[in-house]
Amino acid sequence: MTKKMQAAAFGEILWDILPDKKCLGGAPLNCGAHLNRLGFKTSMISSLGNDELGKKALDAVKKEKVNTDFIQVLPGIPTGFTQVTLENGIPSYEFNAPCAWDCISLSHEQFSAFFKQHWNVFCFGSLAQRSDMSRNTLLNILRDIQADIIFFDVNLRKAFFNRNIIEGSLQHTDILKMNDEEIPVLSKLLGYNCSDDVFIRRIINDFKLTGVVTTLGKKGCAAYFNDTIYTRKPSPVPVVDTVGAGDSFSAAFLASYVYTGGDVQKAIEAGTRMADFVVSHSGALPAYDKALKEALAPCMEQA
Repeated sequence: MTKKMQAAAFGEILWDILPDKKCLGGAPLNCGAHLNRLGFKTSMISSLGNDELGKKALDAVKKEKVNTDFIQVLPGIPTGFTQVTLENGIPSYEFNAPCAWDCISLSHEQFSAFFKQHWNVFCFGSLAQRSDMSRNTLLNILRDIQADIIFFDVNLRKAFFNRNIIEGSLQHTDILKMNDEEIPVLSKLLGYNCSDDVFIRRIINDFKLTGVVTTLGKKGCAAYFNDTIYTRKPSPVPVVDTVGAGDSFSAAFLASYVYTGGDVQKAIEAGTRMADFVVSHSGALPAYDKALKEALAPCMEQA
């Protein structure tokens, strides 16, 4: 049997409290869980509270068959959650603070076990870096990790980012992902103040990135790799909500990119197909149907 690809995701595990239910979420977990479904052996690096939400979250992560060896359970601090408000299917978020994912750390034994492994993909974002403790743990990982692809989905939330966080992250990044609302914010934050296209080309050059992936809502997506722009438009699907759609896109993009040996066009097609499915269902991790599995078969070959 072919050895499974290894993926790790760092950051927040939280509960999305939707108007009619609560769903397990957090961008890194969403991406990692989808990667796991697509055939990667995925590990999550995070922290949960020793409370009812934390216990339910840990059970749910295990149900997704994501490795929990690098998840710590902390007494006396609540598990993360966010109140999600939907307006025309578009979510806005209110996070509790402080919470467990503000206190992500690894023991000496966990660090040792983590660095003994070679990772095909490592994913992280900016939100968990709002606390010094979690950010320092992440930077310690990024300095020594053995990974083929380090994937940074900026995932800007509220005021939980700054220039130092973004630049520090980009220095370790291979593939950067942004959405259409984040592009001008980052261009201004980093002092570029130019057109989106020029900004993306300059950031690739300045930070020596392999590529940049952008999700553009109803316009689809674009990927900038090897001085080429690859594009894909979404299918006309009914939108239930967009919670986790970008994370699902990231997972399918990465899975296809790895399995095809770097075919960017196929990767954005896989990402778009996955995101189309997720936005037409409630929550970030809806169960896959037969049609989706057939459509994504090329990037589920090891699942």
